[in-house]
Amino acid sequence: MTNEWQGLPARELTRIASSAYVARMPSPVGHALGGIIAGLLIHPPQPAARGSAAPAALADRLRPWRTTALLGLVACLPDLDFLWARHNYETHSLGAAVAAGLLVLAWTRGRGWRLALAVAAAWSTHVLFDWLGSDDSPPIGVMALWPWSTEFYFADAWLFDAISRRPWRDDFISQNVIAILKEVALLAPPAAALAWGRRHR
Repeated sequence: MTNEWQGLPARELTRIASSAYVARMPSPVGHALGGIIAGLLIHPPQPAARGSAAPAALADRLRPWRTTALLGLVACLPDLDFLWARHNYETHSLGAAVAAGLLVLAWTRGRGWRLALAVAAAWSTHVLFDWLGSDDSPPIGVMALWPWSTEFYFADAWLFDAISRRPWRDDFISQNVIAILKEVALLAPPAAALAWGRRHR
């Protein structure tokens, strides 16, 4: 047993031993849908302009979906920390979400405050979902309150199934398909309803 496992409850050690082959997060699909939901609640797409020329009308029709796609992408960005082997550390925090919003605010020169809030909210959903998800390897949870705290927080809710990253396992495909389908069943209806309703209000 490594030092980082010492002091963990027996239940957590059992989960580590039996589930070491799974990732400790929802899939990018679930994260993207969560970001879309939170972002659209704050920054709804605007109805398409009417009576304009054909090229302009097409641009107007595409603009809301570009915003929706952006929010979904933003919600997946915290997992870039895999690149420097610090998953669930600084990028998985409300501080990082605030920083992302401030970057958008600076980029829009203060005019895109609503989009900045939507981006911060979309990023925050990643932190929330990983906090609610399945975590089976230390450090347990996410560094949610960085830079104010370096503690890790975990709800122990196991709301989202873990995603396997071990393709040699017999249940690699089935586990991931089931996990993603559960995410879609839970999150796609509100995301679609918001996207459609805000677009046609």
